[in-house]
Amino acid sequence: MIGFGFFRTTLCLCLQLCVYSITFAQTIDAPLAQEDFKPSGKIYGDLFVNANLNVTDQYASFRLNRLHLAYKYQFTPNWYFNGMLESALEDYAPIAQGGDYNNITNLFEFCAGYSSTKWEAKFGLIATELNLQQERMWKHRYVDKVYADKYALAPTNDFGFLIKYKTTQKLSFDLAVTNGEGHKNLQADSSFRYAIGSTVKLNRFVTARAYADMVAHGKIIQSNLIFMLGLHYQHFNLGMEWNQQQNSQWNKDFHKSGYSSYLNVNINPKLQFFGRFDYVSSNRPEDFTYRWNELNDGILAISGVQYQVIQNIQLALNYRSWQAAEQSSASGSYVFLDLALVF
Repeated sequence: MIGFGFFRTTLCLCLQLCVYSITFAQTIDAPLAQEDFKPSGKIYGDLFVNANLNVTDQYASFRLNRLHLAYKYQFTPNWYFNGMLESALEDYAPIAQGGDYNNITNLFEFCAGYSSTKWEAKFGLIATELNLQQERMWKHRYVDKVYADKYALAPTNDFGFLIKYKTTQKLSFDLAVTNGEGHKNLQADSSFRYAIGSTVKLNRFVTARAYADMVAHGKIIQSNLIFMLGLHYQHFNLGMEWNQQQNSQWNKDFHKSGYSSYLNVNINPKLQFFGRFDYVSSNRPEDFTYRWNELNDGILAISGVQYQVIQNIQLALNYRSWQAAEQSSASGSYVFLDLALVF
């Protein structure tokens, strides 16, 4: 079994690579002339809200799903600071059963960053690369999270560092070392999440991505593998991804896996049809008579239409159904009217 010494050595090597990468980037990427650059900052963010109807149980509600309020300050052409507050209670169907809006505001990102033609780096409380490419393909983050985020395979932000290197316009790599359990869990156990990913643009129509991470607690290693393939055309795009987690929550031989596919069809510049299908499954460990996570296994289907009200406001009317794998678990049908405001 891989021990603590291995993780400590790997961490040191990653930190050295981070320092070397940024230093090297500064020597190969010619920045703008300082006299042409003026330090400046900007405020940006987004707001997700919805009205929803639980068709199965016959109740309706309005919800604030997420508010992001951020400030980015550019010190030099390459160096910047980014801070973002998040207020979110993203309790989407099939879970939409209410919740506590108290204590839901926290920091989502608070970091120093470096960006150049080929290199990017962030250090501090950072957003990870876990599912950013999938969100670009899905295009409806305000309607629902993508697979790895929705089914809690790994945190989407954490304390640590991230390095991205673009070898060509078609190939890029990303490496991250983070605490491992998200920014809400303070860790002092020398256990880190090591993540690596690669994105390939095979041509102007096809994008592929592979991602893997691992984090150990004691002698048990939890790991994720994600593969994604996306097709982009003028009037539609199609995304497909496969996800697998080994030793979920550091329980040996407790695994879960599944896949997700999503389709967007543009009718005109303002109108778009979209659909999504998720399959969520877990295994049956030895000596078990049932799948360990079967109460959360099932099939999610979403279909809807989006209207671009103005450039920064999107409105989506959609229907979704959840078919639970276990008959004793709740299945249901829902109608949502989602709104996203980006500023």
